[in-house]
Amino acid sequence: MSATATRLARGAGWTLIGAGVVVLLYLVYSLLYTNVTTVRAQAALSEEWDLAVGDVSGRLADEGNGRRGKRGRPAAQPVTATTGDAVAVLEFSRPGSVQPPVHAGPLYVVQGVGLEQLARGPGHYPGTAAPGAPGNFAVAGHRTTYGAPFFNLDDLQPGDRVKVTDRAGDRYVYKVRRQTIVAPTDNWVIGPDPLEGGKPTLTLTTCNPRFSNRERLIVFAELVS
Repeated sequence: MSATATRLARGAGWTLIGAGVVVLLYLVYSLLYTNVTTVRAQAALSEEWDLAVGDVSGRLADEGNGRRGKRGRPAAQPVTATTGDAVAVLEFSRPGSVQPPVHAGPLYVVQGVGLEQLARGPGHYPGTAAPGAPGNFAVAGHRTTYGAPFFNLDDLQPGDRVKVTDRAGDRYVYKVRRQTIVAPTDNWVIGPDPLEGGKPTLTLTTCNPRFSNRERLIVFAELVS
């Protein structure tokens, strides 16, 4: 091999090593630093929520003074929060199991689904219904970065429960009906009645498969209390 060819090969090798380092640093940023950012944001949202609404377990919220619908459940309040502020809290449970699916603790949902909002946690699609209201309360969340709140969204099974607390401190329980996979352009999933059952609906969306945005994983649930 000539000296020129040797130099070219050595340069190409160093270029590949440099590119590999850049990719590695990007992965560290994506999977670690962004997670730290979201953990801090969720902690700040939790503190703000406790001051403004009361703790999620209900020790500070006075449900006895809450507005109730005709069947005894709270009357849904419209979403009025500023973009990026917390509008609801999600909690997952499975009847008969002490281990909750998807996420062990509460997830604070912010208003908006832009990059900045989803960096703070799951985001409420603007224009969709409020928690407990007629229509579709639709929420998006990251699956692999920024805390990966919906990393295990595919664990949800029919019959699982999702408790949603709104900023009035009122609580609604949705029962999981089914999950499906759609194209990113299938906006019908966040429409007013995606299950065509006429019941208030909760829709959770995330990327699919993990580490890809080729598809969307969708979970539908209906209000039961």
